[in-house]
Amino acid sequence: MKFNRLASAVILYTASLPILAASYTVTELATDTLGPIQYGVSIDNTGLILTAVENIYNAPVDLNTIDFENATIIANLTDIESAKNGVFNLADYTYLINIARSGSSTFSYFTQQLGRLQGYKTDGSVNSADFINAFDTESAELNGFSHSMNTTPRDSAGGTHIVGNSVGPFRTIDYVTDSGTESKYILSDFDRRAFVQVGQNVVPLLPIDTTLGGISQVNSINGNYLAAGSGSVAPSATTTTAIENCGVDETRGDQPIEACYRNILIFGQGTSTASRRTGVWSQRATLWSLDVEGNVVDTTTFDTLVTDEEELAAQGSSQALDVNNNGVAVGVSSVKVDVREQTVLTTAASLFLQSGEVVRILEDDDLLPNSAIAINNSGYVVGLRSQSINRVSRNKMFIYNMNDDTVKFPDDFFTSSSTIPRALNNNNLVVGSADIEATNTSIRKTAAFLYDIEADTFTNLNTLISCSSPFDLIEATDINDNNEIVVSALTKRPSKNARGELLLDESGESILVDTVVTLKLNPTGQAPAACTDEELGVIERQGGSTGVILFTVLAFTTYFRRWLMK
Repeated sequence: MKFNRLASAVILYTASLPILAASYTVTELATDTLGPIQYGVSIDNTGLILTAVENIYNAPVDLNTIDFENATIIANLTDIESAKNGVFNLADYTYLINIARSGSSTFSYFTQQLGRLQGYKTDGSVNSADFINAFDTESAELNGFSHSMNTTPRDSAGGTHIVGNSVGPFRTIDYVTDSGTESKYILSDFDRRAFVQVGQNVVPLLPIDTTLGGISQVNSINGNYLAAGSGSVAPSATTTTAIENCGVDETRGDQPIEACYRNILIFGQGTSTASRRTGVWSQRATLWSLDVEGNVVDTTTFDTLVTDEEELAAQGSSQALDVNNNGVAVGVSSVKVDVREQTVLTTAASLFLQSGEVVRILEDDDLLPNSAIAINNSGYVVGLRSQSINRVSRNKMFIYNMNDDTVKFPDDFFTSSSTIPRALNNNNLVVGSADIEATNTSIRKTAAFLYDIEADTFTNLNTLISCSSPFDLIEATDINDNNEIVVSALTKRPSKNARGELLLDESGESILVDTVVTLKLNPTGQAPAACTDEELGVIERQGGSTGVILFTVLAFTTYFRRWLMK
């Protein structure tokens, strides 16, 4: 039972097209035992799958970060003496873990840090899931890794080279205030940095400018170990001034200089409105060339499509989202256009060529803003543009062919359906997610899709799996050259507590809740079955919208990232 009758009508429509896709069997990944929500990220040609798990079960408690003399802590712990010795009942464990997660989400300097997302790799077999530690380290006190940093894997090559993004390791700084009060600040040396991990060898993918640690983000890696992303190339004038002020006692205030530097990066630290500041650096599309051990042998940065400004900040930003084996990268770049007699800065789908040139893909200003998401070795590029339909902004997919400079906008499920492509393989197949309900709301129910460029067929992946499947495929995140697909799906699963133990109702029965799980779809080579309307059924659940997209919602008003999980 997967979708409602309106969705069934959509399926009947698409079934009339020459669907060439084979059916798929479904494998649920072992990461469902690690946390309540799992997001599939990528799958390479060896079958290695990367996932991100949200709020892992049995996260470690760092006793060194807990003030057991604090009145609030004393009032809320039920067995404080046992807790001091690292022995927690469920209530106390849950309370302390929630403090750490809440403090981490608001960038607090005074609580244990726990990353919301943790990266894992798996070959898809049962009970096979290995932690991607990135910059995390093991300690005897925590009996393993700290899991303090948000770590989001993005892509892999050859089953060996894993690229992703993480936060710097946290360390404790002891500080005595002017009044003599002792305090502990928990801070990281850098905020966001790309990495490549080969076995246990972790190499940072550094930006050109490392002021305040700089910022780098990686999105993909090709078969020649060329990684694509973006990095900081210079601090803004405001950042430079703020750094200078931190060096002056009168302007820094009664805090360690490391906290002052961190305040430059974080707005509203420790409050419900805390967020990362924008405009701290100028950022540019970047390619890192790696060797077989993961070491960086060369770094290339690209400009933007804005060439008439002397200051870097006025030129906007650029970011590479994918790169093929020919070394051609695609992504987005800022561009200036005239709108209603005003010059505005927006984003345009771009090619980043080996010559160093940045080329705009869609020259029509009426199609802005837009982004290029992925490129294959044949020169096909898949992207999306923002389009106003019935006064609501929707995303529409486009296909660009580098070989003949042609562009087409494929038909999707219906005219006002918002379509987000996520990946493209070398068999010219595109996967992603698209609306399957024609409601007037901004958030709609979605389905994973498979688009065949050559056959020009747009297929709901739910129609290619068993009619009796308990899974509702809501987003496809990647496809390899074996046509194996990683998808996020909704299904019913027993609710669990922070330790991963089942929650039971008054009758002692498991409490089933809607859960996002990660699946691998395996092509069978057989024609798909024709499901009846009764077999498709009507699913009764809350959610199932585009809000499940990992790591990042694509935002045209800034520059694009391929999420939250490629």
